[in-house]
Amino acid sequence: MDELYVIMRELLEVEYDQKALLRVLETLESACEEPEQEEVRLIVHHIKGSIKESQAGLRAVISRLDSYTAKAA
Repeated sequence: MDELYVIMRELLEVEYDQKALLRVLETLESACEEPEQEEVRLIVHHIKGSIKESQAGLRAVISRLDSYTAKAA
């Protein structure tokens, strides 16, 4: 059971790291307002979308793991 809690904590750390990376990307995106920076903005937008999809999957895994640990307790 302790191992499950360690896994849960590690998953939550990954989620936190993803949120921090999104904030960095949002800052970068806002700094690229120049018309010649459009390619950079598009790349940042794509990366943000990928991270958000990954976060949704991670939240689903955390929820399932949380349910499992609650039932096993």
